[in-house]
Amino acid sequence: MLDRSLVGREGEAWTVEVERGMIRRFAEAVGDPNPLWNDEASARAAGHAGLVAPPTFAAALALDERFRQSLDLGTRLILHSEQQIEYGRPVVAGDRLTIRSKVADVQERAGASGPMDVLLIEDEARDPQGNVVFRSRSTLVLRRG
Repeated sequence: MLDRSLVGREGEAWTVEVERGMIRRFAEAVGDPNPLWNDEASARAAGHAGLVAPPTFAAALALDERFRQSLDLGTRLILHSEQQIEYGRPVVAGDRLTIRSKVADVQERAGASGPMDVLLIEDEARDPQGNVVFRSRSTLVLRRG
């Protein structure tokens, strides 16, 4: 089983500047033609400061591979089984977000091929004023053996 002492471990905060091109490429990759993510005039007409990021965009921002590698999970098979995102407000082009990851929980569950470890990672993004823009919770299932 994964060491329960991982619970509460935090990675270093990092900052990302959300650019229009990032939003447009993400929307294109997921095949979503919504004008809020593609057309600045439409986003402004809807009351936003710029292009709005699609709802699942936060999952791409929250991926901190350095933090996950620091957890020393080894070479086991890892399945990203669930993602939850809670928004304080939409992510928009021009945002400067500071993101921090932490291990929220470690569990053991029974699986068809034997026991599995479950790791819950929470990511939190804040704007320069300290307001939470989003919280993301990723559930990773790690197969043993």
